[in-house]
Amino acid sequence: MTFIIPGLLFSLLAHSALAAFDGKLNPMGCGFDDMQRFYMKELGIDEDVFIKHVRKRMPDPRTRGFTKPLRGKKRYLIAMASGLEPSEIRITLAHELVHVRQLENGEIHKKEFKKAYMERSFEDEAFRLSMPLAIKFYTQHDCQGISPTSNHQKAPLKKQGQ
Repeated sequence: MTFIIPGLLFSLLAHSALAAFDGKLNPMGCGFDDMQRFYMKELGIDEDVFIKHVRKRMPDPRTRGFTKPLRGKKRYLIAMASGLEPSEIRITLAHELVHVRQLENGEIHKKEFKKAYMERSFEDEAFRLSMPLAIKFYTQHDCQGISPTSNHQKAPLKKQGQ
């Protein structure tokens, strides 16, 4: 028999990102929650979007993660493969949050899932944006108000063709 205390359940859900990874993810000491907030801001995803995170063993070892809508508006599940290295976590979360933005904007259509993975129109954007986002978070984002330890230029993310 399982008992759930409502306040505890809310607390666990509100901090679900912590379950995904609890270490430092950039030289400035930023963690998973801060990385998610940074990516969401960079991608223009509303702050009221709820993301539930899970880590799991993927059926296909090449799969690093997936995103799917949950019941209700502005609610999504991001699943990431167990055992990802910090660099893979940075890139995978960025990639999956691009999909959240695409879902929020109605840019992903069910007919696309009939296509091969790399032929899906929405994957191109996710692959194209995930690496620059991860690099920007790692090299430039300062979540604690301290100076970066290296001399990186702070250039804004550019869209393709700029």
